[in-house]
Amino acid sequence: MLHDLRYVRNFLALNYTYNFLFMKNVLISIGGDCNSNISNHNLDFEQIIAVDSGIKHIFNLSLEPSILVGDMDSISKEDYQKVIETNINIERYQENKNHTDFELGLNKIENPHDKNIFIIGGEGGDIDHMLSVFFIISNKEFYQNITWLYGKQSILFKNDFSLEVDTNINFSLIPLTDLKSLYIKGAKWELENENIETGNSLTLRNQTKEEFIRIYCEEGRFAFIY
Repeated sequence: MLHDLRYVRNFLALNYTYNFLFMKNVLISIGGDCNSNISNHNLDFEQIIAVDSGIKHIFNLSLEPSILVGDMDSISKEDYQKVIETNINIERYQENKNHTDFELGLNKIENPHDKNIFIIGGEGGDIDHMLSVFFIISNKEFYQNITWLYGKQSILFKNDFSLEVDTNINFSLIPLTDLKSLYIKGAKWELENENIETGNSLTLRNQTKEEFIRIYCEEGRFAFIY
């Protein structure tokens, strides 16, 4: 039985690693503060999408964006001039529109279902902007491919995943919808076949107890923050 459990764990870990390593990476940089450690991940990006004033984070990382998207209401004159001088592709929109600049940026991803998508920026600022980013991500069909690097934390949007982690790492699971038959394994407080309603605080502030954590539900979507 123990052998079978280890086999399943190894299979799931390898599957997660395979998807991460062999899918192309996309970076989207949005406005607001940015204190993420994206540079420590040593990632190569097939596409780099700057959203309005998020261009400054791209320049600070010494990267070159594939495209600048947005209504340009928050980008600095200096950064916009640099974009012009370096011939970066610009897709400018009217300020009065039906989608946020961030959503327009997400829509520019080529074949998003086949990509690892990393978001940086969006820290601080108005709470409505932060929440809009959170829920725009969770409502995309390819939400499970998105990781938001928010300060020193990572936010994964999932309904089924496995992750190799250090022990004694604090994490929270935020239900984005009602969750049917939620399982949490490898944590201090484990759950099995638990139904969790949206807004329920039961899954806040847990802690990893093993080097492999497994979380899934039969129906629903959640954000995993660690």
